[in-house]
Amino acid sequence: MTAENTADATSAPETPSVPRPSGAVPKPGPRPGPKPGPPKPAVPRQATATAGSAPAKPGKPGKPAPAAPRVTLIPATEDNVFDAADDAVDALLEAGTEPGSILVLTTGGPHPWQQHEETFGAAQYWRQYDEGKDVFYASLPASRPLRRAAVVVVVNGFADPDNAAQVLTAALTAGASVTVCGDIERVRALTGVA
Repeated sequence: MTAENTADATSAPETPSVPRPSGAVPKPGPRPGPKPGPPKPAVPRQATATAGSAPAKPGKPGKPAPAAPRVTLIPATEDNVFDAADDAVDALLEAGTEPGSILVLTTGGPHPWQQHEETFGAAQYWRQYDEGKDVFYASLPASRPLRRAAVVVVVNGFADPDNAAQVLTAALTAGASVTVCGDIERVRALTGVA
């Protein structure tokens, strides 16, 4: 064996080359995607409001927005507004409303029963509200938020006529059922209640 033969025997075998078309260099680009299939059905959307109603207000999940109160208007003059309110309270009690569910709010001076109850001191007066066992009488604006299921509003003037609309609006939102006794035209003008 000669030296030439040794070199040929130890060298790596040749790999065949793949011929490429001249001038063709592969370039990156869009690849064909999946073939389109049948259209997917649309996901139904929940309606947020019914026809003719306001859109739902955002709030805590699972907690419906409070419903607008039912408002009853009872015309009364300054001379008989307390009597009209007392009759409204009696009507609620006769209809089966629990006394602790009734709140009487005055827009001017306090109701005579409120004046009587306040003679026992502020702590005793407000304890009656917190206990919720009897009809409660208060003047607006109150020193704390007041709310009960049935509210009777006595429109007997306003301590601050510039805030009359705000006072009445607070009274109209203090319960699910609100009875307003007083000058109905003035109440409508201040609040827009029909």
